[in-house]
Amino acid sequence: MSEKSSREKIMESAAELFYYNGFKGTSIRAITARANVNVSLISYYFKNKQGLLETMTVDYYERYLELVENLLEDRQDDQPAERILNVIEEIIQYKYENFQFTCFIQRELSLDNIFIREMFSTYVAKERYLMNEMVNTVANVLELKGASKDALHIQLKSLLNAPFMYANDWQKGYAWDQSSQSFIRAYIETFKKWLPLSEHST
Repeated sequence: MSEKSSREKIMESAAELFYYNGFKGTSIRAITARANVNVSLISYYFKNKQGLLETMTVDYYERYLELVENLLEDRQDDQPAERILNVIEEIIQYKYENFQFTCFIQRELSLDNIFIREMFSTYVAKERYLMNEMVNTVANVLELKGASKDALHIQLKSLLNAPFMYANDWQKGYAWDQSSQSFIRAYIETFKKWLPLSEHST
């Protein structure tokens, strides 16, 4: 396995420190000290701390949205239950693999932070579009319309984001093995109970 580049080390260290201390509470020197690199590399790769966050945001969301878009497109011939549950599982997998930055994003989006909201706005809009496609698939199967369909959208998004908004709660309060695959399997079972799509599939 090749050694991580200085750029990768900086981004990983920033994700960890943003997770624990927030964007404003994390200094450039703290990031470079954690990454064990020269402080001048922030300017070289990212210009400044805001540029670093923008780069991390683009990298995170581009990979995430491409994953969801490809899954929805590639699995159109699947039964609705299989299709949606597969997409949900892959979303949870991706978010868990990028746990600290996912938690940071969810926390920052919940705050009234204009800088963060403007940075994420394009990606949040694209995510909403893809989420609507998922909701439409489920709503058609369950024959939901109007307010019921809107409620479904809120519930689906909440379940996808909850583990990363309340990470401290479930990490301390639940008994299951908290490895990635164990958590994902347990959480997908929640979706299967909440979305009884198999009962409506033909």
